[in-house]
Amino acid sequence: MEEQSTRIFIFIGLMVLLSDCAALDTISANQTIKDGNTLVSKGEMFEIGFFSPGKSKNRYLGIWYKKISYGTVVWVANRETPIADKSGTLQFSRHGNLVIVSGGNHLVWSSNSTVSVQSNNPVVVQLLDTGNLVVWNKNKLIWQSFDYPSDTILPGMKFGTDLVTGLQRCMTSWKSPDDPSIGEYSNIVDTSGYPQTLGWKSEVLLARLGPWNGLGFSGFPIEKENKVYSMEFVINDKEIYHKYELKSSVLQRVVVTWDGKTRILQWIERIKDWFVYADTFVDTCDRFSLCGPYGICSINKHPPCTCMEGFEPKNPEAWDASDWASGCIRKKPLDCRNTNGDGFWKLEGVKVPDTRKSWYNVSMTLHECEMACKKNCSCTGYTSLDIRNEGSGCLLWLDELLDTREYDLDQDIYIRMAASELEGHVDSTKKKRILTMVLLILSTLPIIFVVAYTCRNIKKRAQVKKRGNNYMRDEKNTSLQMEQFVDLQFFRLCEVAMATNNFNASCKIGEGGFGPVYKGLLEDGREIAWLHFSGVRSVWAFLYKI
Repeated sequence: MEEQSTRIFIFIGLMVLLSDCAALDTISANQTIKDGNTLVSKGEMFEIGFFSPGKSKNRYLGIWYKKISYGTVVWVANRETPIADKSGTLQFSRHGNLVIVSGGNHLVWSSNSTVSVQSNNPVVVQLLDTGNLVVWNKNKLIWQSFDYPSDTILPGMKFGTDLVTGLQRCMTSWKSPDDPSIGEYSNIVDTSGYPQTLGWKSEVLLARLGPWNGLGFSGFPIEKENKVYSMEFVINDKEIYHKYELKSSVLQRVVVTWDGKTRILQWIERIKDWFVYADTFVDTCDRFSLCGPYGICSINKHPPCTCMEGFEPKNPEAWDASDWASGCIRKKPLDCRNTNGDGFWKLEGVKVPDTRKSWYNVSMTLHECEMACKKNCSCTGYTSLDIRNEGSGCLLWLDELLDTREYDLDQDIYIRMAASELEGHVDSTKKKRILTMVLLILSTLPIIFVVAYTCRNIKKRAQVKKRGNNYMRDEKNTSLQMEQFVDLQFFRLCEVAMATNNFNASCKIGEGGFGPVYKGLLEDGREIAWLHFSGVRSVWAFLYKI
């Protein structure tokens, strides 16, 4: 009987132990996790414990996927303080502090999180199915691993800065596949001007993901009907951050690799592997400021760098040798003292320039933005913060324009230029449009004349036939009957010759498919443009200039 009771107690104990293990996503105060034991999230998506990366024998506390891709680590606690053996232990105090100790209670890492705890409000640590390790006190968040990213950003994780505490959530690469300590590469949300994401290699700025424009990041493909994930940008007095959430059952993560690539990776169940969904920096124009100040990079041009309108290479010899770092300078200086001395040239479809030295206002209109730029002698350009619904908000650049590139999106910027330079640009554009219009109109005149002439002849012959008259037209007579063109304005050949200085080449303004187009000034001061029909002997058509 006693033996039977002992077996029952052992069985019950085993059942309780197994039940606890199956639901072990939480530990309470004064409990520990030793090397070899783990916590598993409720849906068994993530697991936390000690591991050794790659070929290394060092031990780290980390979080990795359990349900898929076992061993894909998304967070590491003691990155800079590895444990040389398997003596590591994660301890949790009743005041909410997480610590890692090794050997004889040697402190390896601490969350530095404490809270005043009452006996009726127990503190627990829990691993969530989002991959977030959290410390709770009666549903009040004390600490979370999402505030301290490693090389990975997971859905729901904030990427940016807490302006109240100064906490900066950034991505830092591993040193190598075998070493999770902080490597050379990092991605941060820079808030020195209008927020933007910068990619660094140590102290060298490598690349820049343009600022949020309401639809997406300027300079990154905008997926207008994205069914996979949604993006959110928050900017207020307390925090500035980006966050993305998944819309479907797919699994994604953003990672900066040990060799400096920033990628969105998506799990493909069929091949049991991670697929590169997107790469944030993919071509030559993604190199920061490849074309220097006031240069524009276009991946569809060879070479890719050109100067903005009204600018020219600062160092022509270096520029011609494909060294564009020195950028461009103005052809004509600005005149800030005169309120009417400067104007703005619209540059369409671009990734906006570097915003570290910028000023912004979320409520101003585009017109108010222009006025604010004109009043500030340091302002070199402006644009709308949000390009949705015809634009809103104001962004001013207060220094040289760096890292601008052509891009296929609805983002325009307005570049400050000297009024004289701007007038020349407008006049040139206007002349080109007028010439194009004249050529287009005059090129259609032959068809109009032929159709009108044919219709008139058919009508006249019908009338002649009805009257029984024999109306004949001499095919060899090259002159046209004036009654057929009563609505047209004609000029004598001598007048045409005089107006064109005897058809001088300087009066030629273009050439269409039917012949050359000339312009001239008649004795009465009227300007005319006309087209000589190639192949039609002694026939000229005239049109007043538009």
